[in-house]
Amino acid sequence: MSWGFSCALTGGGRGLLVRRGGGDVVEFAFGLPGDPVPGWEPDESEARLTTADSFTARLRHLGDEAGWTTIVSLDNTADVERALPPLGMAATVAPGWCGWSWSCDTEGFVLVAPVDAVGPCLLARVRLGFLRVAADRPVFTAADRRGEGLGDGVAAFHLAHPTGSLRAFGRHQTTIEFSEVPDAAAAAGVLPGWMPDLVVAPHDPELLLETPDLAVVPGPGVQMGTQDTTSVLVWDPGHREVAVHGVRGVSRLRVSAMPALEPFLADLVTALKSKRPSAVPSAVGALVAGALARRAVLEPESALDWLEREDWLAREDLFGVAVAAIVATETLDEALLVQACEALAASPDAPGRGVVATRLWLATLRLGVPPLDLTAVLGGGLEAALLGAGDEGEWTTAVQGLANGFGVGRLPGQPIGLGEADAGLRVALLRLVPERWAVREVASEAAERAAALLLADHADGLHPSYDGLAWLVLGALSD
Repeated sequence: MSWGFSCALTGGGRGLLVRRGGGDVVEFAFGLPGDPVPGWEPDESEARLTTADSFTARLRHLGDEAGWTTIVSLDNTADVERALPPLGMAATVAPGWCGWSWSCDTEGFVLVAPVDAVGPCLLARVRLGFLRVAADRPVFTAADRRGEGLGDGVAAFHLAHPTGSLRAFGRHQTTIEFSEVPDAAAAAGVLPGWMPDLVVAPHDPELLLETPDLAVVPGPGVQMGTQDTTSVLVWDPGHREVAVHGVRGVSRLRVSAMPALEPFLADLVTALKSKRPSAVPSAVGALVAGALARRAVLEPESALDWLEREDWLAREDLFGVAVAAIVATETLDEALLVQACEALAASPDAPGRGVVATRLWLATLRLGVPPLDLTAVLGGGLEAALLGAGDEGEWTTAVQGLANGFGVGRLPGQPIGLGEADAGLRVALLRLVPERWAVREVASEAAERAAALLLADHADGLHPSYDGLAWLVLGALSD
């Protein structure tokens, strides 16, 4: 495919800004150890030269009509083996674009896709060397880590092994090849042919690795057996690791095992109810209520009693309205349901309003009260379109953009700087895509892949808040 992006150096040679059509797409910043060499001047290919102790680091760029290549190298000038200094890269995705990455140390890529179209997309692939996401757990950014520079659209990567070493007079080199691909799914073409799907569903907990020429070493929480030359791996729920030893080195594979939803929610709700309802965020109440609605609780009466001890509508947020609607349905309280509908109508427009409105509309049908007028409550926007008021042709690209943010449901890896709350809400929105829309299959694949990753995050207890999980449960209207 032709190269429609452009690249420019930034930050005194430290950065690389990729643009398309006059707008920013993504900026890569390269962290080389040490200080610039005195008297050195950049030329057409060499953007930066630094030294640190016995190491010399170089950053070079080569561009042509077919794409762009960046080469980062470290030379050990000492006559003894030395520990590798830090060598890194940060990616900051521009508004209007979304990022996805996958790495296993020996291979990997960064994919940047539009949020309002299928493509074209930017693919930055490691052709030689090392790539590791600096923080691959949790998959979605935790709320308490936003202050660490890990906010929306930002991710950091290692370009050399963080605990590795380099032999005497040796060189470490990482070569990144930038190319244009027609859509996000095309990135699957650069994956190792032997690698299976790395997301494991509860109903199919085994993973088969057909690697007769490779050695497989299971990590903690992984049990392994063999059938002839096939490795059979069984997992505990959560994110697990398997090391595959090959000719290019050791590939670290992160496998995400999704817990069975109902038992997982039942145990989680039991733990959450140990606190007073007045002492928990509204998202916790919504999660308990959503689990109760799908009967994924150990003691339904106890869960309902816990919910009734708080005036959720007084919180004046969408989660509180959702809780009130579920409590009204469980107790056949028509007056409470009417109050919830009035509270939603009076609330400001906000993401997730369509998910909550659908809950209320279904509740009004069950209790026989005047049905909620969805068109009056929702107005315009994507959520209104997904609930039947929009034109498929007008909104398909927006749905495709949401799917791009989840690797279109087909790629291993994780999004670049997507928070837990946003992830759960986007899963709920993708599940609202009408079956008659042509993009429905892509939306479903992306939603289920993201839901599995989010549940694996929570199975490992990696998030201090439950907003995304609450949206995921509230949005599962047909389960």
